[in-house]
Amino acid sequence: MSALMTLTAAALWLVSGASRRDFSGSGYLRRVDPVRSVAPPPADAVSSGELTESTIGGRTVFRWRPRDHHPDRELIYFPGGAFVHPLVRAHWWIIRRLQEQTKAAITIAQYPLTPEQTIHDARPFVDAVYDEVAARATTRQLFVVGDSAGGNVAATLALRLRDGRRRMPDGLILLAPWVEVGMTNPGAWSRQRRDPTLRCTGLRAAAVAWAGGLPLEDPQLSPLRDGGAGLPPTLLFQGGRDVFHDDVVALAERWRSAGTRVRLVVAEDGFHVYPGAFWTREARDAYALMGEFVADPEAVTR
Repeated sequence: MSALMTLTAAALWLVSGASRRDFSGSGYLRRVDPVRSVAPPPADAVSSGELTESTIGGRTVFRWRPRDHHPDRELIYFPGGAFVHPLVRAHWWIIRRLQEQTKAAITIAQYPLTPEQTIHDARPFVDAVYDEVAARATTRQLFVVGDSAGGNVAATLALRLRDGRRRMPDGLILLAPWVEVGMTNPGAWSRQRRDPTLRCTGLRAAAVAWAGGLPLEDPQLSPLRDGGAGLPPTLLFQGGRDVFHDDVVALAERWRSAGTRVRLVVAEDGFHVYPGAFWTREARDAYALMGEFVADPEAVTR
């Protein structure tokens, strides 16, 4: 593990104390700021490509196309945030590196958030975004990417597409996806002693609100509960310090056993969504692999 990764994890412990305390109680959602908005694109976004806005389902959607983009490659990105918090500046860091490595036109979709809204509000929007990009990419490659809760959104979208016999994406890229929202794995609770940002109690409270009455075991909430057959090639990145680690490892094993091509990359000293720390060697390696994956998903997951 690189020294920069270790130092970044230590720095997170120091700077995230307040948010960690907020995340520790079942009253977490009562402390969420009701006035929260998506972080704007970086000021220099237009210097590296064409940035446009459109409206789908009454919500703003960004599309960022690099100047040297691959004309036959589309990517949809769903940001994380525990189903509660909107896209932040660090998500734009991830998006920029995705843009640089994949040369894809990237659609950035902030789905409705809880506690104001639930999965029942988010699903129609997520499906509408996918349908619009898929219609644009009829003869092109199409990938779906998500981190944390956004990884859950991406994975459950793939389950719906499979079950509805609709066009599947050419691949999924999931960064520390939240795949078992009930937080029932004892390993998650013990691992939070090493996790500098997440706490299981707050996560579960967010999941209950997001579920809108659905049981947390429903695969549309917890994709780990799905058998995993018939899904597109999947590239997973996971940190060893992350409370989601054990569930993501289990997901990779289950989907792989069902015949889905899966490659799991674990940074043993990595924290939640460690590729966000783009200054580390582990993150640079992750983005390089993402670029290889979109060029040939089956080769990377062989």
